[in-house]
Amino acid sequence: MTTTLRRFGLAAALVALVATQSYSFDAASLNRVTFVNRTGYDFVYLFFSPGDSEYWGPDILGATRTLNNGERLSFFISYPDRSNTFDFMAIDVDGDAYIIWDYVIRDGRESVIEITFDLFDGAYDLASLALVNLRNDTGYDMYYVFFSPGDSDMWGVDMLDATTILGTGEALSLFVPVAGPTRYDFMGVDEDGDVYEFWVDLRPDQMEYTFAIELSDLR
Repeated sequence: MTTTLRRFGLAAALVALVATQSYSFDAASLNRVTFVNRTGYDFVYLFFSPGDSEYWGPDILGATRTLNNGERLSFFISYPDRSNTFDFMAIDVDGDAYIIWDYVIRDGRESVIEITFDLFDGAYDLASLALVNLRNDTGYDMYYVFFSPGDSDMWGVDMLDATTILGTGEALSLFVPVAGPTRYDFMGVDEDGDVYEFWVDLRPDQMEYTFAIELSDLR
């Protein structure tokens, strides 16, 4: 995957690009949320789940990142109303959780969530984690990737964070808690503003998946 500053200025360009498409992705409606780790411990998992879902959803750090003490990481976020609630959980290297319920994200302002030791909630018994690989086989760079629980009306967090592009031929690997059969909805937006969608079922008897993002998934 490629890290680049191009994504910060992408919203206006995408709005213009998708104006002629049959399906319009409103990139200008995305908000931004930044997480800052001030607990004194490094985080290995970070969940920011739509408040209308009963699932934690994917670990938004992905399979290859951590959020170490003192670091910050920003993501774009999609939600349908002027404000919506999200549930937050970080898990540190000792398996301890830091939790916020019903955190409100509002239009018109970026949210900065400082995670301190005051949010400590003790050890958390996380469900079995499936490894989900999303491979970009479209021939186009992917600028936004959403992988949201199917019971939610929100797309939630862009899994690529605010500076990363999923290049053609590359794969994004995510850890997803799977306690029972669960549907997940995928949406990706490429460099031309084209939108790709599909849905998948995850089951607790399978712990690794690879899903290709293909031209046939164009909306």
